[in-house]
Amino acid sequence: MTNHWKDIKNTDVVLVMGANPAENHPCGFKSGPGSDIAVLGGLIRYALENDLYHADYVRAHTNATFVVGEDYGFADGLFAGFNEAASNYDKTAWDYERSPDGYVRRDPALAHPRSVFRLLKQHYDRYTPDVVADIAGCTEEEFLQMAEIICSTGRADRVGTIMYAVGWTMHTVGSQIIRTAAILQLLLGNIGRPGGGINALRGHANVQGATDHAIVAGILPGYLKVPTPPQTSLAAHLGDSTPRPLVADTVNYWGNYPKFYVSQMKAWFGDHATRDNDFAYDHLAKQDGDATWLTIWDQARQGTLEGFVALGFNPLLAGPDVPRLLDSMSKLKWKVVIDPFMLDSAEFWKAPGMDPAAIDTEVLYLPSSHWIERDGSFTNSGRWAQWKEKAIDPPLGVRPDTWILSELFWRVKELYQAEGGAWNDAIQHLTWEYLNPREPKLVELAKEINGYDRRSGRLLSSFGELADDGSTTSGNWIYTGSFTEAGNQMQRRGTADPTGLGMHHDWAFSWPANRRVLYNRASADAEGRPWDPARAGHRLERARVDRRRPGLRPDARRPTRPGPSS
Repeated sequence: MTNHWKDIKNTDVVLVMGANPAENHPCGFKSGPGSDIAVLGGLIRYALENDLYHADYVRAHTNATFVVGEDYGFADGLFAGFNEAASNYDKTAWDYERSPDGYVRRDPALAHPRSVFRLLKQHYDRYTPDVVADIAGCTEEEFLQMAEIICSTGRADRVGTIMYAVGWTMHTVGSQIIRTAAILQLLLGNIGRPGGGINALRGHANVQGATDHAIVAGILPGYLKVPTPPQTSLAAHLGDSTPRPLVADTVNYWGNYPKFYVSQMKAWFGDHATRDNDFAYDHLAKQDGDATWLTIWDQARQGTLEGFVALGFNPLLAGPDVPRLLDSMSKLKWKVVIDPFMLDSAEFWKAPGMDPAAIDTEVLYLPSSHWIERDGSFTNSGRWAQWKEKAIDPPLGVRPDTWILSELFWRVKELYQAEGGAWNDAIQHLTWEYLNPREPKLVELAKEINGYDRRSGRLLSSFGELADDGSTTSGNWIYTGSFTEAGNQMQRRGTADPTGLGMHHDWAFSWPANRRVLYNRASADAEGRPWDPARAGHRLERARVDRRRPGLRPDARRPTRPGPSS
């Protein structure tokens, strides 16, 4: 979420699609068909055709003024650069036109035929009210009534939020739906403003935290990128992953990618990660294929994936097409289930229609402690990391996840020490410097995630202190500042809310840099004047950061590309 659940009270209009928060998120809603892309496309067209977009915001905080190169085009449903044989795009055909100084050529008047604004308007011109109504199964009048309400937020004194859940994220074209919604919100000037944003409604308490810490394929902690085979050196990976400014005098989070990445490697490999060995870059596997849900279970079904570990997760409950999942599980050689409960995934061979005698899968069930039986943190939908204390002891014989995973690490490491094997150096060089190396404490892990100055041992206070020379560590850069020399910031329970906007900066820690609204610089115009003084998110958050961290200043200029999202 760019904003927080509580921030919904600051909005004028709420658009909910792909979610049913009144039923599925009851704690957040104690107070209430068709093709989504077509509807969103129709809203974009309606805003553009009726001049309901926030023009000053669009010029100041988006790429609408950028001029696209002459090679770009769109015809017969395909963009320029499509390679039919490889079924992919050469995206260099979509690059911007450059000025002699190397920066992007811009047209503040939004009149150039190849400006992003004009190309966007041309692209979405097809989503007329009658087309949208036909696709979505509503009347033109119903669509126009909705469009009038939603697009009424495209001005300084109004703001709207978009909320979504798995109806979008789990859709076959979920990325395109969410991207379209983001385009709409940018046109209306609703990103970065209290009461605005595009907000994913997470389910369980720590879905956001799990994603932040790279529980999904294709990312490292803090949404860093997984190296790929063509990136044969650290320099190649950093070169591909670090954006270069497109506009003079601009900054963004990801311009610091080398600092985030090197600090991550120092947290993992310590003294074994040096400048001379590319900070242990060779220790990371290079992802050359897809490792997402459908692919891994198809691999299991085909017999090319031999084993599977389910940690606090029930695949049979979470995944679609249960018969296919059962068939895939039955083809595994081994399966490990680490969970407080004996899940159906741990006894999948008992499902209706299964023949246990025909299944050779060896299943190991390791009972782990429940979240109420250990301390630690949850990160909620609004990116607030909140520390909790252990309420009760676990039953006899039940061990914490940290002990199970640490023991797994040590036994694999000791096996390698005895027998050797592939990736031996990466395993032996992992840092495991805890008071009890066989069972790290959650506080130790929280400090490791936050990061240290390696010279002094001081806990860092902001990701702004991270360096790319090996002098700092951080197990997840977006959480730097969550556990500082001042103490565990996630444990804070200050309830002060002087503006009434529900920011509560002294309650827990919100990544990054305790920001309560992502991209909050966009809540003000180019000169720093808030669009709506009653909802001045940028001034409030900047003042608090300046006062608390006098040596650091917040992002004061608009970003050249979005910061971290989930």
